[in-house]
Amino acid sequence: MKNDCAIFLQWALPQMKMRWAGFRKVHKQVCKRIGRRMKTLNLHNFGEYQSWLTTHPLEWEVLDGMCRITISRFYRDWAVFDFLKDEILPRLAHEATLEKRPLRCWSAGCASGEEPYTLSLIWHFVFKEKFPKLDFQIIATDVDAQLLERAKIGCYTLGSLKGLPKPWLAQAFSVKDNGYCIHSCFGKNIEWMQQDIRTSFPTGMFDLLLCRNLVATYFEPALQVAIYNQMKSVLRPGGVLVLGCHEKLTERLEGFSAKVEKLNMYEMSANPIFFHDP
Repeated sequence: MKNDCAIFLQWALPQMKMRWAGFRKVHKQVCKRIGRRMKTLNLHNFGEYQSWLTTHPLEWEVLDGMCRITISRFYRDWAVFDFLKDEILPRLAHEATLEKRPLRCWSAGCASGEEPYTLSLIWHFVFKEKFPKLDFQIIATDVDAQLLERAKIGCYTLGSLKGLPKPWLAQAFSVKDNGYCIHSCFGKNIEWMQQDIRTSFPTGMFDLLLCRNLVATYFEPALQVAIYNQMKSVLRPGGVLVLGCHEKLTERLEGFSAKVEKLNMYEMSANPIFFHDP
């Protein structure tokens, strides 16, 4: 049954412009969801589900929703956030102050909000007093409406908070019946938006764009190129794109220079080159 699911996904994922390589280590999570869906439809094997997809085109949207992987925690990949805190954000904040404009960050694929809240905590505890007049804005987008609702509530298990500095945990969270809940003040500079990065982007220009463990992991190369080209149009020159620690920009894309290659941070060039996939 497990092998049948892997074979099925290798057939189905490319038809949704996704890549099996990104799902290889986490496909069991997807297979469990598909198994429950098959029981609901009274289908007995993956061959029957494949036939169902062929005769019921709207089922592809259901399958797409079952292929969303949501693994996140606060301060995930601590070296990334330390470098943002020590090197990237001070420069971006200084430039925004000189130009008398807001400092804007976009967390793409924000899931339950751990990443944008981490940015907000860093700003509050490290930079707020240094740049008291600077408006720090975070746009957090995800395709899953339920995850966004959880993010707005802002309550988490202790396990998802273990990467935070202990003083931050004590000052920023309250213990409640449903876990550790972040104080509302840390969400005031975050705008939550339901968007599918494959079809829509937030408006305006950004100084920092975090798109980790999403596009370069799960989408096929041609779709990656299309999305990263679109990102060029919303990143300021000198702005920074941050990918996951095990991701790389596709070789067919130009316009970004490696800022910190081992952390997969890329700086937007002043004159970006757009690649058009044939």
